[in-house]
Amino acid sequence: MISTVALFLSLGGAGYAAFDLPSNSVGVKQLRDNAVSYKKIQPGAVGLVRANTGQLQERVSKSCAANTAISGISRGGAPTCAPTLPTEYGTTDNTAAVGASQATVTSVTLPTGASYLALANPTATITGGSAGEHVVVSCTLTVGSNTETRSATLDTVGQTGALSIPLEVAGQAGTATVSCASGATPTTTTTTKTTTTTTGTTTTPTPPPTPPSISVTATIKAIPTAGNS
Repeated sequence: MISTVALFLSLGGAGYAAFDLPSNSVGVKQLRDNAVSYKKIQPGAVGLVRANTGQLQERVSKSCAANTAISGISRGGAPTCAPTLPTEYGTTDNTAAVGASQATVTSVTLPTGASYLALANPTATITGGSAGEHVVVSCTLTVGSNTETRSATLDTVGQTGALSIPLEVAGQAGTATVSCASGATPTTTTTTKTTTTTTGTTTTPTPPPTPPSISVTATIKAIPTAGNS
């Protein structure tokens, strides 16, 4: 009888030890390598308190202000914000024939709310015409109410030539425009041709040089520089 009870208690104790472990009785030594897989962890059971933030990145919980962007994130999830590049406004290459009257080559509308720095580099192409022409091309960049005008000259020799006119203007919102005009004057004086025949002498003026064809290609690039007060 005593041996039977002892056997029962022995079996019962073994079962208790196998299925109802005392608190804090299982440590690193009791766990086999790779014994705990992700399937054994209850979803949502591991949070910031249980995580090693020296090895894990905390969730990013903040955002950056307007006109800034995240340039870095700390382990605690705090973002580092840096200014972003300003929005660029502009045009593609536009080409227009220009003459004595000012002609618009290209333009773009600049939204209100900022002042702008605009850049343009009109390129004039001179084709045709006779040798001996002094060509002047004048271009103006307008931003809001501010303007810059520059000119370039070229003496033709009866072949194609090109002129570049860099422009830069800071101004308020509105319309940015490139407009140009051109002119050509002979570099030599008009001569006459004298012909003598049996019937007499004839004096004929030499025809003036043929004026060249002038066109300008321009692009505008503008960026906001500051908000208006």
